[in-house]
Amino acid sequence: MRGTLILAVLNIQSSYSQNIEEPVEGAAGIPDTLQWWISSESAWRIKTYALDHDIHTHSVAIRPDLVEIAQANNRKHYEGLIEAEHTLSFADCTDSKEVVALCSAAGIDARIEVAAGRFAFWKPDDARYWSQSTPE
Repeated sequence: MRGTLILAVLNIQSSYSQNIEEPVEGAAGIPDTLQWWISSESAWRIKTYALDHDIHTHSVAIRPDLVEIAQANNRKHYEGLIEAEHTLSFADCTDSKEVVALCSAAGIDARIEVAAGRFAFWKPDDARYWSQSTPE
């Protein structure tokens, strides 16, 4: 599955359903993320919440400048909270060798999950992420 993953690793860990947010504590802390999966077939905005492993996904319209829009949106709405940013362009995100190579080059663990062929996202830990709440 070909696509580009824009990954913003945040310096907070939160729970949407509990309405709490706290700083990530130490190297063992699990951060929230804001991600965008962009392919020729679809585009998605993905937000992970570390404290309860919740995930919110939103399909977005495909545009030729979506990479730039996504990066600008991340910086506008999460300024001061972004610990690291990565842009990973996959020829095939289901190819484990490619995933390991791209993630290693970015200095992150190779934890890419493909959600039912719709999008790929990076997990900040090995836990299962699933939608547990609905954004207002």
